[in-house]
Parts: sequence; structure tokens; C-alpha cells
Amino acid sequence: MKFKILILSFPLFLLSCSKEKKGERLKFSVDENLKNNKIFKQMESENEIQMRIDSEPPKSKKTTKLIFDESNEYICEPIFWKDTDTLNVNIVYHTGFTSAGFNIQIHDHRFEVSPYRMSDHITDNEKSSTFKNPQQKLILDKASYRPNDSIYGYVEFEKTEYDPYGNVIPHKGKGYFRGKIEYVK
Repeated sequence: MKFKILILSFPLFLLSCSKEKKGERLKFSVDENLKNNKIFKQMESENEIQMRIDSEPPKSKKTTKLIFDESNEYICEPIFWKDTDTLNVNIVYHTGFTSAGFNIQIHDHRFEVSPYRMSDHITDNEKSSTFKNPQQKLILDKASYRPNDSIYGYVEFEKTEYDPYGNVIPHKGKGYFRGKIEYVK
């Protein structure tokens, strides 16, 4: 459990360090019938993907059916942090040494999508990336959530990352996700 909290908290730390060209957070759409979409029924017949840090194959059902940066090996980990009213939906892949994916921060009926990468390689004085948001779209099955609620959603976005080395890195994600919202102290 402590390892999972560490893995979940580090991407949020990175998000707080990265500079985002601040635009207004967008409103998300609500579709109460979203959880009845046939894609979620299909996910019920599939097991979750195997993370490299797991020693046994997962017994849980698949939580995402999406493509992010040309890969489909991501899981959904939605959480509320203690003493906050921001829901963080982490779409992530862990290897044990690295972690990559994107985070959807939902607050006050608005959202922001932020890609991230995390590594155990630490450097001093590294500048953070900046992002621009050409496109973001989010559909959820409810307007608000609490810990232990189930969440069903659809996300579609494109963002361009400008890293400190002058590289321009496009990020693109599209697909469905679901999960049970955990409360982390």
C-alpha cells in the first residue's frame, strides 16, 4: 500500500512542478447512460493488463480501453487526496522504475488533462516542460463524485510538450476508462 501511494503521489508532484500555459479549465459533459456503453461490457470479459512491477497476473477487470501516445497498456486509478475536493483520475503504466501516462484533474465541474513521465533517474536543476492545449474533451457519467464511487468516462485530448532540451513532443489520448475512487490520506 505504501508503494502504491508513493507511485500515485510522485506523478502529482511532477504535475505541480511542470509549467502549463494556463488556460481556463474546461467544463466536462455528463452522460448518465455512459456506463451502459458496450465498451464497458466488453471490458468485463477482459482482465487488467500486467504491470511489470506485479509478480502475479491481475485478477481485476480491465479499467481502460484507450490509446495514449500509441499505446494501450494503461490502467485507471482515480483518487481523492485527504482534505481536497479535487478528483485525480490517473491513467498510468508502471514498470517499477518508471511511470508514464496522464492525469485528469476534476474540480468544480471543470477539468484539465496533463501528460507526465516519471523516472527513478534524478537530476539536479532540471527545468520542467511546458505544455499547450490544442484540444481537450471529457465526458463523465455523473456531475460529482465522492470516495468509493465508481466513475465511468471518455476522454479525448491532444497536447504539445516543449521540454527543456528544445524537443517538441506531441501527446494524444482517446478512449474510455472506469474505476472505483479511492480516498488517500
